[in-house]
Amino acid sequence: MILKSCLDKAGTLTLQRAALLATYNISTYEASHSLLAKEEVVQPIISSCRSQDILSRRCALLILSNLACNDKIRAGATKGGGLQAAILALKDEDITTARFACICLSNMANESNTQSQILVHGGLPSLMSLSELVDDDETSECAIMCLSNLAANESNQVPMMKQGGPFIAVSSSNKNPSLYHLFAVANLTSNPEILSQLGREGGIRALLTLAKSDNLHFQCSAIAGLRRLLLTRENRDRFIVEGGVSILANHSGKTDIEGLTELTVTELQREIASCFCNLTLNKNHRLDITRTSIAAISLLSRSSDPETVRLSLGAVGNLAEDIETHSFMGPEQANCISSAIVGLGHQNLDIKREAARAVANLLSSKDFHSDVIENGLDSLIDLSAETGCDECQYLTALSFRKLSPTRLSHNVLTNHGLQHILALTKVPNKMTRKHAAAAIRDLSGFGGQNTSVFFSLGTVTAMTELIKDNEKELQTIALATLRHLSPSTHITDDFSRSVLVKCGVRCISWANDDMKCQIAGLMANLSEHRECHSTMIAQGIVPALGKLASTEVSEIKQDCGRAFANLCSNEEKQTIIYRQGGLKTLVSLSKTKCEVCQRYVAIAMRFMASAREIQRSISKENEFTPFLELSTSELVDYRRASAASMASMSLNQIGKTMILKKGGIRAVLRLCVHLDSCVQREAVFCIANFVASPDFRQYISKEGGVETLKAVVTTCADTDILREASRALSSLSNHIPTRAIMISQEIPQLISKLAKSSDNSTQRFAALALCNLCQGTREEKELVVKQGALRILLFLLRFPDLEIERCASLAIAALSLGSDNNKSEIMSKGFVQPLLEAITYPDVNMRRSALLALNSISLGKSNLKQQVLIENGLSTLLTLVKSKDDESIHAGIFLLGTLAENMDTCDSMVAMDCIQLLVETVPTGSIEIKRAAAYLFSLLSENPDYHDTIRSGGALESIVELAALVDDECQDYGAFTLAFLANNKSFQVPLVKLGAVRPLVSMMANNSDAKHYASLALLKLADNFENHMKIAEEGGIEALLALGRSKVSNEQITYEANKSVSRMAKHMESKSSGAV
Repeated sequence: MILKSCLDKAGTLTLQRAALLATYNISTYEASHSLLAKEEVVQPIISSCRSQDILSRRCALLILSNLACNDKIRAGATKGGGLQAAILALKDEDITTARFACICLSNMANESNTQSQILVHGGLPSLMSLSELVDDDETSECAIMCLSNLAANESNQVPMMKQGGPFIAVSSSNKNPSLYHLFAVANLTSNPEILSQLGREGGIRALLTLAKSDNLHFQCSAIAGLRRLLLTRENRDRFIVEGGVSILANHSGKTDIEGLTELTVTELQREIASCFCNLTLNKNHRLDITRTSIAAISLLSRSSDPETVRLSLGAVGNLAEDIETHSFMGPEQANCISSAIVGLGHQNLDIKREAARAVANLLSSKDFHSDVIENGLDSLIDLSAETGCDECQYLTALSFRKLSPTRLSHNVLTNHGLQHILALTKVPNKMTRKHAAAAIRDLSGFGGQNTSVFFSLGTVTAMTELIKDNEKELQTIALATLRHLSPSTHITDDFSRSVLVKCGVRCISWANDDMKCQIAGLMANLSEHRECHSTMIAQGIVPALGKLASTEVSEIKQDCGRAFANLCSNEEKQTIIYRQGGLKTLVSLSKTKCEVCQRYVAIAMRFMASAREIQRSISKENEFTPFLELSTSELVDYRRASAASMASMSLNQIGKTMILKKGGIRAVLRLCVHLDSCVQREAVFCIANFVASPDFRQYISKEGGVETLKAVVTTCADTDILREASRALSSLSNHIPTRAIMISQEIPQLISKLAKSSDNSTQRFAALALCNLCQGTREEKELVVKQGALRILLFLLRFPDLEIERCASLAIAALSLGSDNNKSEIMSKGFVQPLLEAITYPDVNMRRSALLALNSISLGKSNLKQQVLIENGLSTLLTLVKSKDDESIHAGIFLLGTLAENMDTCDSMVAMDCIQLLVETVPTGSIEIKRAAAYLFSLLSENPDYHDTIRSGGALESIVELAALVDDECQDYGAFTLAFLANNKSFQVPLVKLGAVRPLVSMMANNSDAKHYASLALLKLADNFENHMKIAEEGGIEALLALGRSKVSNEQITYEANKSVSRMAKHMESKSSGAV
């Protein structure tokens, strides 16, 4: 109270000074602050701050400064004008007083309210001026200390920066700046609005200076300030220039400084990690940071502090965004991938997220794939199931996307992770869905044996849903996945209910080239499965392919062509495809320059042209022109397609007619001589089909078909082509006008090449062609022989194929008929022996053909009759007569009859019991056999030497039976035979007893050709008196009377008839008288 009184009443300067000095001394004792803070004490002190006496002002300011040090009474020292007094003292002329004012305000500025009030009352300019004093470091430092406290208030920071440029510059330019300078800068960094300005005005350099302090707390403060400054891009660039990276790297390893607590070290590492995390946001410095500090960052990532780990992994993730940094992060350097993998298994979700980001970025380099697959892939799969973290899902999806091209990851991703990846395709985040879908796309592209997993987990359904998405890129990825899966047969399961094709078709209207490429590939793969064709066509695949084909991208066109080729291979769908415009699309695709596409288009058009209904439509709608145009194309595939299409059309009458009307025959003939064997094969096949119909042979011939086929056979060595050429020639040889052309073109000579082919069918057709060519006129036949046909026929006759031998035999038969020259050539070439061997074959047709040939050779003046004896052929013939085939028996007996015209041969036949064989054969034989036998009997009956053999062999009865047949030829030969036999008196009675009169009378009554010989026979029979009664009973007298009255008959016969009747009458009369 005494001091208060002295202060209030201080009348003299000395007393005032003493009171203030005493009060100052007391204020240095903290326990006295509560007493001094009372208003009645403080006010005199505040008033003394404005005293005229310098010492009084100094003491008053010191007292207020001491009181402001106490947190509890600081407000009392500030109120009542204390703050204003201190602010005014800043402008005091006495520099010491101003210094004490700075100290007082520094203590007062420990309260946030006071901090802002100092600036409100105008203290900032004075403090800034004092801080810039050059010749008074102590005062400057006090001012800066006060400014440092003021800078802790956010509301002061902007005004301070507006006037603090020089302060920053001074502090940053000093070689040994005050710590208060640096703390002021550190406090200013808490305001994000001035961070860039701080960086521009030297704040980074100042804080880096503070960070070099040996005091760990100072380091923490400086690095915390730097961490805040590094939030802006331009400050990060300045930080790199100022060399801050190395300072951070050096401080990151300080964990064993004496006296440091674990908490302090942890805070320091956390701030460093945060700085690195911010600093690595700049792309242009990442490589330099990695080179110098990646080891330090990796060390921080293994800290025990979760926040430090999170921030350091964040820095690794930022650095790893640039692939150039990856070479410094490998196991040999910092082994960041190991830290990131460990982070994936951390319990803290934030650490997992940053670790996943680091892994995802590092996976851009394939070098890290094996480590992640072996140690971290399971953790990534587990993290992908974190439904509460969208970023985690995105990062794992991105990781899967980058790992999926590596085959080593496929087993784990497919068998254990596919379900989770499919789940990621259904999350709301678009990018997550895209990366997950891309991972599935890559996995499905290498599915191999694990393809069934995709279908069992519903991948097709999931991708179909993604196609319905409005995002074009996502649709493209989903379509690509389905394209990869579509070759599997599992795609056909329940495909009829699938809307896969419909969704793909719907996308075409807005699809870009990439999406169109995937759609076309998908549809082409699906078309490989016949089970899918019905659904695909029902859902509009054909018009869709037409839209896709309008693009200029060759790959799309190629897949469109492949789809058409597969769809058109289904015969049941060809007509539908045509009606939906498939042929028009194929025609447009045929103009592409893509060789593979051309091949597919050619195949599709070939398939489509094979349907008969489509052929009708093509003919009706006049759409045959494209096929003709293909025949003139320079592309071999198109010519193949044209030839094959017309070959298919030529299989039926409709197609042949269309080709003929549209002028296609000439085109086909051109293709027959094409250098490509496939084109040539199909074209020749088409011609062979054409000439198989008789109606079209003349048109082929007129267009030079024979000449073309000759060129084909001459130049070609392909077995299939030669086979079809042989077939064509065999058909053309049936056309009589063409046959003459073929002979003139020396086709028989050309057939020798075909006849010697290793292909059995070719030989058969060649033999048939030659057989047909041998059926011409005599001149043509002889020309055929001159062209060397006999040499070929002899080769064919000995070939071990019955059909070929049969054709050769028929050809010989044809050549022999009507040409004695040919017969001589045939005989001289040794054909008899093979033919005789042929009649012993068990095959009936072969025997018949050989017999026909032998019969043809034997007719007329032929040496065959003698040669048969030479070749011992009679026994073979007689054996043949014993067979069960009527035609062979007939031909054999006919041949025997022809041979019997030679006496030597006839003698041999009789000696070999030929007559008895005939007797056994005739009763059960056909009419043809009976005729042949009748002819042979007629020849034998001419020679009386054979009569006894005829009688002993029982042939008389057979002869009478043959004569009694109602058959003109048998009656002719029978009458002739009976006429000769009746000359033998020993036969006259037996013949009558066997019934020879009745057939003779019948023949005489019918005015048939046999009437003459029947009359002669009856006249001879009438010479024997024993026969008169039988002749009379059988009507012979009436026949003879009619013969005697006939004006047509020979006079001698008429005379003999009348004479016989007279003789018979006398004999009958005498016999009657004797009886009476």
